[in-house]
Amino acid sequence: MTGTSISINRKAELNIYGQSTVPAQQREHGSFAELDLANKLHTTLDIRHLIDSFINEIRKTLPCDGIEYREDSVQLTIVDGVLSEHRCCYDIANEMKSLGSISFTREKAFRQDEIDILENMVAGLAIPLQNSLRYQRAIRTAQRDELTGLRNCSYYYDNVELEIQRAQRYDTPFSMLLIDLDDFNDINTQYSYRAGDAILVELASRLEAMARGSDIVFRTGGDEFLVFLPNTEREEAMHVAERIRTNVNLDACLYDNRSIKLTLSIGVVTFLADDTVFKLIDRGEKALFHAKILGKNRVHTEPVTEPVEAQ
Repeated sequence: MTGTSISINRKAELNIYGQSTVPAQQREHGSFAELDLANKLHTTLDIRHLIDSFINEIRKTLPCDGIEYREDSVQLTIVDGVLSEHRCCYDIANEMKSLGSISFTREKAFRQDEIDILENMVAGLAIPLQNSLRYQRAIRTAQRDELTGLRNCSYYYDNVELEIQRAQRYDTPFSMLLIDLDDFNDINTQYSYRAGDAILVELASRLEAMARGSDIVFRTGGDEFLVFLPNTEREEAMHVAERIRTNVNLDACLYDNRSIKLTLSIGVVTFLADDTVFKLIDRGEKALFHAKILGKNRVHTEPVTEPVEAQ
């Protein structure tokens, strides 16, 4: 763990085991806490499970309104809770290699002793995080669609399962968009299969560009895509879906100097308390099916049903 560097409070550089500002006695106590935390975190190489476990340990230790982890090389952003005014930010690195950044926020400013606790706990995260990122990068190719570079369907079931667990634990919302490119077979027939592939690559690029920081875009089938929207209620998800549909519809794709107009059908589904992965996806597929049979080029979600009061 030697050499782990962290930046906190406006990203002022700090070396945990070098010239630390933490008193020696407290640093020694912190090292035992870091070792105990690291041992707990070493039980998984899945980075989402790892960060989720780390967040649980943080919340057991001190109050935070929101926690955000970001790592650009694996295009990962995890937001837990609601981000607030006062922020303590850490850039994590080991052996001169970036391991991402994590921030803790709440309405009340952090005391210095709380910052010291965060400092020690983030140091305990560093080595498990490094191992997890190495594993993540090693399997990333297998989880990426060869044509578009998006995450593929082998990955999204696990991702949805984890988000269901988080939603049930913290009572936070999330939604999904199931997207189908209308009349894709006609594009292949009229313009060629090469044109069809080029269209899929272009659409994937547009979906990624329109995604928000914590959104995740998957290619789940030939002309089918899924956008995962953490911390997103139904109404906001409908707005996101309509923005995607409109933007894709307005700008035609160019292939071999020919303009190809695209339309999307989108089904929107929002997590319910009794959902399983399969129930949630099934509801999303039904919403997409209705978008198709109602005329395509539209966004559809299941109707909101109000609970019936007992007489």
